Order: sequence, then C-alpha cells, then structure tokens
Amino acid sequence: LPYFAAGYVMPFGALSEMIPKPGTGTAAAIAAGVWIYAFYVVPAVFGQALPDGHGNYMCCHPGAVSVLPGTLSPLDVTFFWTRRIARLAVEIPVVLTVIFGVLPRSETPLTYMGAHTLYSYVFHLCTSVHILRASLLMWLGVSVVEGRGTHVMILVLHIPYCLGVMLFLTSSYWRAIWSWAISPQWPALIFAEFSKSSEIREGQGMEFNAKAMRIQ
Repeated sequence: LPYFAAGYVMPFGALSEMIPKPGTGTAAAIAAGVWIYAFYVVPAVFGQALPDGHGNYMCCHPGAVSVLPGTLSPLDVTFFWTRRIARLAVEIPVVLTVIFGVLPRSETPLTYMGAHTLYSYVFHLCTSVHILRASLLMWLGVSVVEGRGTHVMILVLHIPYCLGVMLFLTSSYWRAIWSWAISPQWPALIFAEFSKSSEIREGQGMEFNAKAMRIQ
C-alpha cells in the first residue's frame, strides 16, 4: 500500500518533463547501478534483514521480530516499525530511478497492461511465484542452494515467469471472464436507465403543470 500511495502523490507528468529521456547506454548504466545498490550496498548498510512489506511484524518472514529472538531490546521492539519505514526509504528511490532512468517512455507492446493491472493484482495469488516454486521444488526434490550468485540467478529467472503471468492475467481472454466483477458495465446501465426514467417522469410532470396553467 505505501508504494501505491507514493505513486499517487508523485507528480509523474512533471518529473517526466523535467528529467530528460536517457539513451540506451545511460539506461544500461543506471540499471547496473541499481543492481549494485540493491544487492550489495543495502545489505552492507543494514546488518540485519529488513522486514517484509506485508504481514505482521511477528510473522516468520526474514527480519521479523520472531526471527530475531534475544537480539532486540524492549525499546527496539517498540520501534520495530521504523524498520519497515527504512525499507520503504531504500526501495522507493530504486523504483523511481528505474521508472525514469531505465524503462522506456514511449508506447511498447506491454503498455496496454497499465490499464488492466487491477486484474493481475486481484488474481496474482492464484499464480503465486512462491507457492508454485515451492511445489515444483518439492516435486523435483531439488536441494536447497546457498550463495549470493545462485540467489541472484533465481531472482533473474522470476522475470520471465512474472512477465508470463502478467500477460495472462491482463489478456483479453482473462478480462472477458472477470470483467463483470473487476470493471462491470451493468451498474452504469442500471443508473442510466434510472436517470432516463427520472427524466421522463420530470418531463411528464412539467407537461402536466403546463396543461393545468392553460386550464386556469
């Protein structure tokens, strides 16, 4: 939710005009800088894992209070919410940098997704990467791997998967199935019919009043 709030208050139009469109080389350099910042600088600055952006502070995700038994004082636990603020502070600038410095600003074959992201947001848990990945790894019996390089490779493999999920959940076929609930047209038709009926009744009332005045 904080990321959506940041998107709503951010003057993207003004910033797009203010920040020049980077060339291919500049965009590649910015992407490399973002990569180094996210995977090397941030972990070096924060000695412990920052909490997940979802769920309870006491949950079992990395950086939660319950994962750090005996390492936090009562005062640290009281102000544990500041860790999530810190995560937002280090992640939102990265997202904005990618938007204005890496992503294309002209229309692309994927631009249409922007108008239909609500479909992917509502149904993304049905195709959750974590659930499917865990099920697949259990079925294949793959051993647990460790190491930054291996984890980075796994994260990179998420890109084509997530892209495929977005293509599916924002496709015209999926929207045709769920448009009645996500972007319904029938309420507008009902209100339009109600408005039309009200205008007819109002017109009939005015006509009746005009006849009454003529009779008088």
